[in-house]
Amino acid sequence: MGFDDGFKSEKACVVGCVLCGKYVEGFMFSEIEVDGLDATEKIVKMLKRSKFFKQIKCIFLPGITFAGFNVVDIEQVWESTGSPVVVVMRREPRKEEFLSAASKLKDGIERLKIVEKAGEIKKIEDLFVQLAGIDLVEAKEFLKACTFKGKIPEPVRIAHLVASAVIHGESKGKV
Repeated sequence: MGFDDGFKSEKACVVGCVLCGKYVEGFMFSEIEVDGLDATEKIVKMLKRSKFFKQIKCIFLPGITFAGFNVVDIEQVWESTGSPVVVVMRREPRKEEFLSAASKLKDGIERLKIVEKAGEIKKIEDLFVQLAGIDLVEAKEFLKACTFKGKIPEPVRIAHLVASAVIHGESKGKV
């Protein structure tokens, strides 16, 4: 299971893609607020009401911020769903830039607490990861099983393509 967002101006969505092996099983969709604090809640609701809920073995996110600074609480996603969460990033986040930007938002302190709660950033080959409900060895196995093209897990790549098309009218950019 992989999620990604699409957004511009005040319009934002989060798309989930469910894969079984190399095959797409289905999608999930919800709207979220740009710079809001509803991404965690919306992701959990999508998962829990989905017909795919019981088959989800791992949730991949391409970072913990969606739609600008809508921060996902990966511990809460794991605790609420029972599915481990693996956050995958191509580059190590620039903490100083995040702290500076978050401090300008009215809920900046709350966002910083969620980021701190996400835990240590670790490295698996060329990716930086944060984990909830899973250890590094298991995360590496899930990444290997779900990455077919490039370095990002396929469900995240496909969710990115769909979310981008929903917002921009066509798929744009790289994950």
